[in-house]
Amino acid sequence: MIKMDEVHLSKEEFVKIKNIYRSIMSYASIGLFAKSGEAIGEIIGSKISRDAYFEEAKKILIEKGWVKDITFEKDKVITRGSIEAHPSDKPTCDMLRGIIRKLYEIYYEELVKVTEEECESMGKENCVFKIHRLG
Repeated sequence: MIKMDEVHLSKEEFVKIKNIYRSIMSYASIGLFAKSGEAIGEIIGSKISRDAYFEEAKKILIEKGWVKDITFEKDKVITRGSIEAHPSDKPTCDMLRGIIRKLYEIYYEELVKVTEEECESMGKENCVFKIHRLG
């Protein structure tokens, strides 16, 4: 059931919007998408308790349609079925990378860098994000 204060986009709509931004902003759009993801991650991370932090984050990301499945590890995140995945010659899950970054920064209470090492967009089975703690 859709709440009145939420918007739901299909994968086709989501990818179309991202492609519009990329056509106008080129490489700069990657940073914009990552920053947008960080804003979403901050909202999600601020609403869940530390007791079951990553279990709750997983539940929310699946419920909201960001991924079909996600596994959080100490220094790696593996996802399947990212809403951002579509055929490409480079990783495309920039918003999800931002969400993951902010979730880990909230949890570790320090800065982290997140790199997408594998992406379903490039024909991989999963998207794999590496967590680099900077603190």
